[in-house]
Amino acid sequence: MTFDVDSSNGTAIFLGDLIALEADGNVAPASAGSTQLLGACVGIYHSDPGDSTGRSLEGGGSNDLNLSLKYLPANTAGKILVTVGPDVLYEAQEDSAVSTLALTDRGANVDFVAGAGSTTTGRSGYEIDSDTVTSIASAPLRIVDIVRREDNEVGTNAKWIVRIHTHHFSAANGV
Repeated sequence: MTFDVDSSNGTAIFLGDLIALEADGNVAPASAGSTQLLGACVGIYHSDPGDSTGRSLEGGGSNDLNLSLKYLPANTAGKILVTVGPDVLYEAQEDSAVSTLALTDRGANVDFVAGAGSTTTGRSGYEIDSDTVTSIASAPLRIVDIVRREDNEVGTNAKWIVRIHTHHFSAANGV
């Protein structure tokens, strides 16, 4: 779904950043410890803040997804494409700051680290906080499995499949 980002958002949004819905109906990057996540950014529209029609700067129409835009700069109004299904599966890298995840952590809940993305690649800097494995329901992500690929294995900076455990549309309370 397409969501608005207002110019008061002080954090750049990168592809893959976890997104939270704000009380005013706009979205912003989720901060670590957020308990209601909406989804992840998968595209940038980037609207001109002075243009009330919602047209993109480059394409001329509100349905133009600009694949050349790698991120939405901080304090810039725009539109982003967000995955919103509560059962969407994501690939995420663990931070391995103190410890690493194990296969026995499948089914557990974890928090995330809201790292800065790359303005060169447009990729998110968000990672699984591998030191927060818990059964507590408020942890926002659930570990599903390790990514089964030849270039991945359990250990430092392993890639995992996760889903949003505390999804906004599954929560009892609204914004």
